[in-house]
This record gives sequence, C-alpha cells and structure tokens, in this order.
Amino acid sequence: MVKISAYIVTLNEEKRLGKTLQALQNVADEIFVIDSGSTDKTQEIAEKYGAKFLFHEWKNISSQKHYGQELCHNDWVLSLDADEVLSPELIAEIKEKMEDPQADGYFIKIRDLMPGDKKPRWLAKTYNNVRLYNRKKCNMPDDLTNDRVVYPEGTKIEQLKNIIYHYSYVSLTQIWFKLNMYTDELVNTAIEQGRYYTKIRLYTEFPRQFFIYYFRKRYCMYGTCGFWMATTYAYFRFLKIAKWFERRALKAYEEEQK
Repeated sequence: MVKISAYIVTLNEEKRLGKTLQALQNVADEIFVIDSGSTDKTQEIAEKYGAKFLFHEWKNISSQKHYGQELCHNDWVLSLDADEVLSPELIAEIKEKMEDPQADGYFIKIRDLMPGDKKPRWLAKTYNNVRLYNRKKCNMPDDLTNDRVVYPEGTKIEQLKNIIYHYSYVSLTQIWFKLNMYTDELVNTAIEQGRYYTKIRLYTEFPRQFFIYYFRKRYCMYGTCGFWMATTYAYFRFLKIAKWFERRALKAYEEEQK
C-alpha cells in the first residue's frame, strides 16, 4: 500500500485534536502537527498519538499548511484540520484506494456536526475539497489566505464516496476569536489584490449573508444553535468589509495629518 503523510494546523486544540489523531493513525504513516503557539495541552496530545509537533510562527492559514506539506516525506499527503475526523467508512475507502491509486488526488466531503450529534444531520452543511493528493502533481501553495490544493489542467482528480466529520463548534468565544483574526488576514489580502467594496455591499452584507447561511447553507436544520451560528458567520462576512472601510478611513486620516 502507498504510504501517506498527514499534516494538521493547530492552535489550542486540546479539546478536539485527540479524536482527529486517533482516527488518522489508521491511514497515516507519519503525522505532522504544525502549531502557532498553543498554551494548552495540544503538544502533549499530539505526542501521545505519535505525531511530530513543530512550532511555525503564524503568517496565515495557507502558509501554515504549505509548511506542513513540505515537511512530509511521502508523495501522498492528507491535509486535515484539527476539528476534522475521518469516518470509519472513509478510512476503509482510503486504504482501498492507496493499494493502487488511479488518480492524482481525491475530493473528500466534509460534513458539519453540532454539539451532541453522533452523525451529521440530514442536509447538514457540506464542503467538498481535495484533501488527499500526490504532491508531485498537486500543491498546497503559500498563497495568502487561500488554503486550497491547486493542480494543473489535466490532473486526474476523483471523488471519494465517504466523509470527514467536521466538529467545528467548541464555543462562541472560540469561533469569534478565530473569525476576528481571519478577517484581518482577508482584509490584508483584499488590499494587496486591489479589491474594492461598495457602500451598498457594506449595508447589505449582514442580512444577505444571514439568509445564505440560515437557508441556503441549511443552518436552519440545527435549531437554536443553527440560528446563532448563521448570525455569527453573517457578522464575520460583514466584519471583513467593515474592516476594509476602516482601513481606508484610517489611511486617509494618516495622510491628512502629514
């Protein structure tokens, strides 16, 4: 069977990392945990499961993941977040595929679970990204905040049938801390790329995004928890644009004071 290296980015993930590593051990021959300064038991948990724990100063998410990818010794790599757990069915499917890979990479569906859920709910929010790939053909680039695997046209990418469980929710405090930091990175990227937002976008972003998250992304399926999650993510989208306007206003003020 083809050997697999795995890498995970962490920051204070003691509550979720153990379950992720326990499942990952079944398919990965080596595991790298890339940490940006945890103050909890993240390192202790990583080493308990035989992972190699390394500090890498935070620049952005893609930089962390690219660093992890470059540490891997095997051609085939698996990218996971600390809150993502391979389902038993997916573990079996990956083992089967790695007996003789017929593609250069594989899409894997990532499905949300809320507190108390043992399996994803019907119509739960789902992502579908390339997470298992041959790094001779595909790459996780150090590309600002874009943490997606890229590959040239003609690369053979197949879809795996089974899923990753996504335990995204720890607490509102954790989510707001993470999203506040992430919006700073997104604003830096937008300014660097010369992106422009209108005032109409500023005033309409929150209600528009709430509708998208609550109905189109189906957070309405999660009851009260889904309501506050949809509100949180809608505000995160608004905050990115608000910070962009703030940055422009502060820059204009600084220039006036010169």
